[in-house]
Amino acid sequence: MKIENWKVWVACLVVFVVMSPQNAVASLLKAPTFMQTKFCMAKQQSMAYMKQIAKDYGRQRVKQLGWSKKEWKALLTLWNKESRWDYKADNPQSTAYGIPQILDLPEHLSISQQVEAGLKYIQHRYKTPTSALAHHHRKGWY
Repeated sequence: MKIENWKVWVACLVVFVVMSPQNAVASLLKAPTFMQTKFCMAKQQSMAYMKQIAKDYGRQRVKQLGWSKKEWKALLTLWNKESRWDYKADNPQSTAYGIPQILDLPEHLSISQQVEAGLKYIQHRYKTPTSALAHHHRKGWY
């Protein structure tokens, strides 16, 4: 199960329990109410919306840095592999966090701050997203 799907499922479970007039076990055995279903759909849409905001910001910054469409495609691929552009992505095997999955990245950073930190890291270490992606293909990390 994808991390983002797991988080949505847990959020929906909490809503089902909280909104249930009966006990938690009984409410889980029933079909969800209209309001519970709407909440879960909104939760999924909001994560998709946040990911789109991150991608749009990343694409804009790639242009501003003077990188080509090839570099944008490499960055898109790289961060799809790393976090699927989820600003809350958390790696349980390390301290990597956020869209760029940078080690020890503070959790309070906004989407734009995460993208900026990721781009700065790539520029410093690899110069371009294509080089970072090539390293990722060789090593499984960047």
